[in-house]
Amino acid sequence: MNADGFAFSVMVGMGETYLPAFLLAAGRGAMAAALIATVPLLTGSLLQLLTPWAIRRFDSYRRFVVVMSSAQAASLVILAAMVFAPWLPTWSFFIPATTYWGSGLSTGPAWNTWVEELVPAHLRAGFFSRRSRLSHIGVLVGLVSGGMLLRSFEGTDHAVTIFALLFTCGGAARFFSSAMLYRQSEGQDKVLTRGEERLRNTGLLQEAVTRVTRPGPAGRFVLYLMTVQTGVFVAGPYFTPFMRQSLHHSWAEYMALLSIGYVGKMISLPWAGRIANAVGVSRLMWIGGLGIIPISSFWAISQSFWFLAAIQLISGLVWGCYELAMLLQFFREIPRNRRVHILTLYNLGNSSAMVLGTVIGAGILTMWGGGFEGYLAVFVASAIARSFSLILLPGSRPAIAGTRRRLRSLVSRTIAVRPMAGSFERPVLPSFGDSADDIIAQEPLSEKRVRA
Repeated sequence: MNADGFAFSVMVGMGETYLPAFLLAAGRGAMAAALIATVPLLTGSLLQLLTPWAIRRFDSYRRFVVVMSSAQAASLVILAAMVFAPWLPTWSFFIPATTYWGSGLSTGPAWNTWVEELVPAHLRAGFFSRRSRLSHIGVLVGLVSGGMLLRSFEGTDHAVTIFALLFTCGGAARFFSSAMLYRQSEGQDKVLTRGEERLRNTGLLQEAVTRVTRPGPAGRFVLYLMTVQTGVFVAGPYFTPFMRQSLHHSWAEYMALLSIGYVGKMISLPWAGRIANAVGVSRLMWIGGLGIIPISSFWAISQSFWFLAAIQLISGLVWGCYELAMLLQFFREIPRNRRVHILTLYNLGNSSAMVLGTVIGAGILTMWGGGFEGYLAVFVASAIARSFSLILLPGSRPAIAGTRRRLRSLVSRTIAVRPMAGSFERPVLPSFGDSADDIIAQEPLSEKRVRA
């Protein structure tokens, strides 16, 4: 299973991460490059809603995960073949990209349920921590390998077709990951019956309606997360076109800036945990929430590579604080038997916010003429939009009940790498334990410390 995690992460670093860069290199334009980074995520999230029905049809979590992961690998191979077909319309690239995200996001909930049966509870914290570290290395291996390949062929006749090799390698890594998953045992968990599935899906719909009509503290916190994502993606998808088309960064510089942001996020997690131990999760959320607001606007101050590298590192550090606090705040009150469905709903809302932000950014960029000044306007507008989230940011009182859970047992997996956001992370739910055992509802985290 560690081999599966490493291979999956290599695919993340070398495959879809470079898809927006490919559309730019192929002359498809900045708007296409921006939309390919978000729209397939939304359509994939919609496809993910079919997951409970599909799992029942497969009658096996293992079989479903293996088939969906293979479909994700195949989508990258299809993209590799499309590199050699420049006559294809731009919209056609969104089809395999949607398949990539639809199959990938669908795999997540089933994988979480399945792997909880495979790994004994007393081994989960150590096992998933080791797997997470190996996965982080895999993402960096993929990022650096992809950047070095692009650099080697930059300025040659193969500057565009080399992307086919990147996507093929990413697909091969995911096929290897699927093979490793196939070798695992089935587990003891039973697939939901039709009646149970209907009840759970109905409950999910009712909960979604309740969160909108009567949000409460937890609902307002989710609204805060959506507001942040909308503001972030006003600028997020446009950093790649800005670096390549306006600043004319080489592929090596582009890869380096991506990697620095990702490394910054990874190295921030240990001391973010210590901050949570010292002052509580709410204050950690304030540190991260405030820190991510001005980051995009700093790109308007200077375009020196070393200045941007420093900004990327700082960005990774504050994003690490934000995302660790988000995981703690968002999941600590969700019981074990509801986490998969809540995560599914969150994925849909999250991707919707990304697309909304991307469309707003496109409007601003078009209004400013699409040139250098237009990108700077987008970056500043993103910072302003993020500042609106402060209205919803949880205050000093606990927005959600406290916990004594060990931070070292909270593990996420990287599903994509993006400029300025560092990466997209999704929680490994089995590492969270059972909320009934872990949560002390009346005990604020700031009073009972979490052991890092």
